[in-house]
Amino acid sequence: MKKLLLLLLALFVLGVFFTTMAAPALAGPKVLKYASPYGVSNPLGTTTKWFGKELEKRTNGRYKVDYYWSGAMGKAPDLPTLCAEGVVDLIWTGLGYTPAIFRLSRVVELMYISENPYAQGAALWDMYHNYAPVRQEWEKCGLILGYPVYPGNMAVQTKAPVNAVADVKGLKARAYPAVAGMIQRMGGIPVSMSYGEVYDALNRGMIKGAFGIPFVNIYGSRFWEVARYTVNTGVGGYGMAVLGVSKKTYEGFPPDVKKIFDQLRDDANAEHRRWMGSFDREVIRKIVKEKFTDLIDWSPEEKAKARNLLVPFVWEAWLEEMKKANAPGDECLNTFRRLIKKYEAQYPYESPYDYYRSLKKGQ
Repeated sequence: MKKLLLLLLALFVLGVFFTTMAAPALAGPKVLKYASPYGVSNPLGTTTKWFGKELEKRTNGRYKVDYYWSGAMGKAPDLPTLCAEGVVDLIWTGLGYTPAIFRLSRVVELMYISENPYAQGAALWDMYHNYAPVRQEWEKCGLILGYPVYPGNMAVQTKAPVNAVADVKGLKARAYPAVAGMIQRMGGIPVSMSYGEVYDALNRGMIKGAFGIPFVNIYGSRFWEVARYTVNTGVGGYGMAVLGVSKKTYEGFPPDVKKIFDQLRDDANAEHRRWMGSFDREVIRKIVKEKFTDLIDWSPEEKAKARNLLVPFVWEAWLEEMKKANAPGDECLNTFRRLIKKYEAQYPYESPYDYYRSLKKGQ
């Protein structure tokens, strides 16, 4: 009887041991929550979805990403705080939604600095790693920059042709805080509204144009159904979206996963450049084939006129904001402009308008 009890006890101990050893394998992957105010169909989300799939693949399924789109986990202004607190682990959002958090980082949104979005993204990535005030800004709010998800150059869509600065005069156009002053300086009438309200407002004639349309969204937005013309004023990319990562989540990764994650962040920069170049061309090929919109690329003279009109106003407003926040605005702007020149040379960019002209010439 005693031997039987000892045998049963031994079997019990072995059972507990093997159950404990097998528990991690049975527990399943660690789930990371990804949240965004943007919709799942927004083409700019392509590389953020790629990021999630690559993380799952490179960790051999140890991590899984669950996606929450269109503000399902919180409104855009709340997402950085929710991410810092670990309520969500990854966010794809715009710097402009929380200007008080990303003060210096928003230098990348200043207008008429560059029409090369590759350089814009690379400059932010460089500043995050090598310019302490920007890095400290992110750390202070409990976030890590996953990678810049820049939308590229912003277009204007209008019901009538807008070929010059003078044509903006009297134009009632969709605006939001970042561009309202720009429209006013050009003589237009800004009408504040969200991106989701633009189509109906154009269709009903409440506005005659819309500023702040990323070129990559030209086809999918279908604004061209109610506003025939797509206009490039030379303003560049004055919106910057990012993949933000909870510092709490990042610091909780095991060393090997942290190494994988850091390599993935680097790779995502290259992937976003590759995707943007490819997608820009895809949109242009559709325009050439389907003729659904007329492209207007302002002449160098008109772009220079707009820049001379707007740069002092736009830049000085940001610099004054930095001064009030006791932030090194002048130093930050000079650093950004220097890096832009560096990365314009390193990452040449053919604008979709140039590609359009090359296709038309070849016809």
